[in-house]
Amino acid sequence: MWIGRRALNKPSAPGKLDHIVAGGQPHGLSIRENLIKECAEEADIPRSLAERARPAGAVSYLCEWTDGLRDDVAFCFDLELPADFTPRNTDGEVDDFYLWPIEQVIERVRETEDFKFNVNLVIIDFLVRHGYLGPDDPDYQEIVEGLSRGQARKAE
Repeated sequence: MWIGRRALNKPSAPGKLDHIVAGGQPHGLSIRENLIKECAEEADIPRSLAERARPAGAVSYLCEWTDGLRDDVAFCFDLELPADFTPRNTDGEVDDFYLWPIEQVIERVRETEDFKFNVNLVIIDFLVRHGYLGPDDPDYQEIVEGLSRGQARKAE
């Protein structure tokens, strides 16, 4: 799985691990148009490749911040990238990209707080949907129920 590291000058979660591509939803763009725009800006993924992204649902969450609540939705897409593709940031929002084995991603999600707070939810959703996290995991039922409820969590 490709992982990004947020630029140190980002106002929110500087230096944290992140998706390869993510971004807020601007007014006037469809979700698909925004995906294609963000792919180009954040990872230099060409339009022809970004258009292959498959919608995979959405993850909602509610967070308590010092200045109030954040009620948000992350629209999820799966995109298999060619083996010879290497992302390149073009907007200055990502410092590095890493291609990690899925086991390493699982370990970092499970054992650390290295990822931006909402990224774990999307990764866990991916792990459940693709069978990397299944019913034999002792936390499976709680995880699946939490994802479907969009459980509240206090943000850092």
